[in-house]
Amino acid sequence: MKKLSLLMFAILILGCGTEKPVVEEPEPIIEEPPSVVMEEEPINHPLIAEGTVKHGEVNVDPEPLNQSGFRFLFKEPFYRYWVSLREKDGRYISWDSPRTLEWGKTDVLFISPNQHSLLAYDTEYVLEIGAENFDCDLTVTVIEFRTKPQKLGVEGAAPVMQERPPAVPAGERFRFDPDEVRLVAGDVIHGENSVDPEPLNANGIHFEFDELIKKYEIDLRLHKGASLGWLPRGLVENDMEERIQIMPAEGAPVLAFDTAYEIHIFVQDFVCWPSYFMIVFHTKPK
Repeated sequence: MKKLSLLMFAILILGCGTEKPVVEEPEPIIEEPPSVVMEEEPINHPLIAEGTVKHGEVNVDPEPLNQSGFRFLFKEPFYRYWVSLREKDGRYISWDSPRTLEWGKTDVLFISPNQHSLLAYDTEYVLEIGAENFDCDLTVTVIEFRTKPQKLGVEGAAPVMQERPPAVPAGERFRFDPDEVRLVAGDVIHGENSVDPEPLNANGIHFEFDELIKKYEIDLRLHKGASLGWLPRGLVENDMEERIQIMPAEGAPVLAFDTAYEIHIFVQDFVCWPSYFMIVFHTKPK
């Protein structure tokens, strides 16, 4: 019995020694792919469809620009513009480009080179274009670019910092010229007291200014009284260059003898600057 007990104890010891330890396998490490850094694309200016250079462009060859200048195609017509070309540090480049467009509608802008002030290699430039549409909304577009190094094999310049172009809100006044519109002639003048009403009733009343008039509003009234309802009514586009007119409407009252009248005039020139006039006159007795 004692031998049986010893045999059982030995078997138990041997069995315990043959068991394999349980080893926990570590969880697999999943390596994430490195993140891809996307370069910021140049800003798409809302008014420019295509151009010689783009905002943020680097390694621009200055030689073609020094020979042919810049050309920009706009998505909508504009009537006036101004341009400014300077180095990033502030030095302006004097190129032969008109500062303002005096008359007409276009959607193409040319900036001509000046052989005495050429673009240099390996230099950052800022080109600003202010374009004004017929409704006097002015938008300023900023285009920054950098010319390429002159020597071959030199690494390209660092990308230009991206900045949103400033925009002048609609209705903001931007004065292109310092002179206001002047009234230089008219069928009646302020303070006149012996005006013959019959020619005015037949041919209307005309006024002339010292510059082109884009829009105007004119109203003929009794002095400190009601409007006679002559044409045109409200703000209208002008097709008579420096001249405007007001004509009797069918069924509207005409000028009477020995009566005081006043004419209220609002004009807007092609730089979108408003001017106001009032002419008070008295017709002659019959």
